[in-house]
Formats: sequence, C-alpha cells, structure tokens
Amino acid sequence: MKIESVRDILEWTMDFHKQLASCLTHCEPNNSERSKMAMQYLIAHEEHLAALIKSFSVKAESGELETLFIEYLEKNPIVLHEHCDGAFEQKADSEIAAIVIEQHQEVIALYSYLREQAVIPHHKELLDNLLALENQEIVRMAQGLNRFQDI
Repeated sequence: MKIESVRDILEWTMDFHKQLASCLTHCEPNNSERSKMAMQYLIAHEEHLAALIKSFSVKAESGELETLFIEYLEKNPIVLHEHCDGAFEQKADSEIAAIVIEQHQEVIALYSYLREQAVIPHHKELLDNLLALENQEIVRMAQGLNRFQDI
C-alpha cells in the first residue's frame, strides 16, 4: 500500500491493529490459562483500537484526510505481518507484551513525525488526538497486562 495521505495512514493503522490481532489469535499459546487470558485481552484490545481509528476516519473532514505528507515509512518501515509467522507462540507473556508495545511505539513515532510536518491547525489537532489515543491505549494495555501478572 502506498501511503500518501492522512486517509492512507488511518487505513494503514487500522490494518496494523487488525493484523496484529490476527497474528496474536494465530499464535495463541496452549500452555497456561493465564497466558490464554492475556492473549485474549491483547486481541480484544487490538480489535478495539482498529475500531477507534476507523471512527477517526469517519469523523474527520474530507480535506483533512486527503492532505499529502512526506513519505515516512520508506525511511522508517514498520513491518506489518502479511501472514503470521508464529512469532508469539513460544514467547512468555512479558515478551509478547514488550513486542506489542514496541510496535505501538513505532506507530506513535510515525504520528509524531506527521504532527511535526503538519501546518494546518485541523491537521495538528487530528494528529494530536491520534497520538493521545495511541499513548493512552498503551498505558491501558500495560495496566491490563499487569493485572494478569497479579493473577
């Protein structure tokens, strides 16, 4: 997918969250009930994030979505799994959480870059909201996973 506009980046981010949920589903561990619960939590969280990002694209003004920006992903690629390679199957809960959080931080870096490039106040506001959402969801996800550690 060639990413040239804000609409493209929102679609890409929705795909990112959907594919991460799909990979987590594919790699769901069979070893412990606690691990299964943690994975189910992450899957639900990623699906929820995809829906939230979709709502941004529905609510945004058409002009905001068509704004072009300098290509970021060519210089700083974020790998989306076209197919799940089983990367999570043999990992512990904490390792899976660290990988998922790291991937979210890459999305935040992308949004931060785009925010720095934005000139129009509406675009800055949209990107500020997206940044706040991703940051807030990382915190929420980490807190939820910590609860599983306490079980």
